[in-house]
Amino acid sequence: MENLILEIEELLRIISNIAWPVFIPFLILVGIYVSVQVIFNIKHLTTEKSKLNFKYIIPQTSVTLGAMVGTGTIIGFLGALSKLSISGQIYVEAVAIWALIGSIVLIPISYCETLIAKIVNLSPREYIGKFISKNAGEMYVLSLIFLYVFAIGGVQFTGIDAIMITALDKVSNIELSPIQRYIYIVIPIIAIVSIVIFNKREKIFIKSMIGMILVAIVFYFVFFGLFTLKTAHYIPTFIERMIVGFKNPTSILFGIPLGLIFGMQRVIQIAEPGLGTLAMAASKSEASPRVAGFISLTLTMTLVVVSIIVTSYIASYGMNEGTISLSAKGVYKLVSYFETVINVTGNFGFMILFIFIVLSGITTLLGGYFLLNNILDNSKHKNNIIYIVLVFMGSVLAIFKFDMIFNILDLLLLISIGLNISALAMFAEFEWSKYKIRDYNFKISNNKVS
Repeated sequence: MENLILEIEELLRIISNIAWPVFIPFLILVGIYVSVQVIFNIKHLTTEKSKLNFKYIIPQTSVTLGAMVGTGTIIGFLGALSKLSISGQIYVEAVAIWALIGSIVLIPISYCETLIAKIVNLSPREYIGKFISKNAGEMYVLSLIFLYVFAIGGVQFTGIDAIMITALDKVSNIELSPIQRYIYIVIPIIAIVSIVIFNKREKIFIKSMIGMILVAIVFYFVFFGLFTLKTAHYIPTFIERMIVGFKNPTSILFGIPLGLIFGMQRVIQIAEPGLGTLAMAASKSEASPRVAGFISLTLTMTLVVVSIIVTSYIASYGMNEGTISLSAKGVYKLVSYFETVINVTGNFGFMILFIFIVLSGITTLLGGYFLLNNILDNSKHKNNIIYIVLVFMGSVLAIFKFDMIFNILDLLLLISIGLNISALAMFAEFEWSKYKIRDYNFKISNNKVS
């Protein structure tokens, strides 16, 4: 059985290593086309200007951030650094520059997909089914559910597991085996989440996400500010290592730099441009298309900066000091990251990070449930069972097969964003003219007269 699991894990890794280098050029070209077409042509002909309103901002941002701001903001980028190191890149900090370059394409997509969803008044599942095919829409739903509930949900357990390992070691010098951690850490979390959803309290929890996420983000920035102040002398070294690594990239198929591939993967995982979740959250709000798109754009930019700069800088400092090991197995890479935090900021910094990891991890788990309920037309009872089964499966892989769940996550990212961005391209090329504002020409003429 163990040999079979190892073979499956290796097969997933090979498929991901082949598929992403082929997919990246497609994503970049189509992403640029959609962004240019929407921003410079479609937006003005199909929508009207409107003002920001907090009653629109708060619901959209709370639900979106609840599903997005999780432990993946740390684990995702740490995983990218590790994969780049294994592939032969010495100055792995270069992935931060590559991720920012990829974001030039990805961030505008977050605006475009939200704007388009509001223009057509359809969810991503519906407009994929309309612009491509019904089967494509169903495949999108399946891949997105597995991505959020199974894969990204599993990653949350990895983060919470790592922070608890560190806390137990520092407080009482206790070291638990993987099975003990699963029993005493993971199962109680699954139980708490199950109680919330089976008692139909998820709506109350979603509302409380606003405060929880704001607290978590504020704490996270306080923590990073403290870390930066205490390591200010290292900033020039960090910048230098980024530049040196960027000038000497490790490439793969078609000569595409691995840093670009890993960087874009993590930006998609963390900030979710192109996956359709931003559009999904916006479709439930009453915001106008342009306002909804602007909110999505702002959220994406914030999460990209937080995940790229914060995680890369702390990891780079830890590697330089010898406290972080990118070759450590599974969850212990993350444990070494937390050890670096403690070494620099002490228990105060660690407590801030502890709060962020636990709060964001749980809100992301429940955000996944919120997403599942919004895209599956099943009864609540059936959705509850599907959710718990997928969370359970993801938690098992997260604790016992950490690398496998990341390979699955990367493949699910590719499928989901591939289907969604293809539908956006179909709209931008063939469908948008059906949604023109009929009196647009009259408005232009009237403005000229006035």
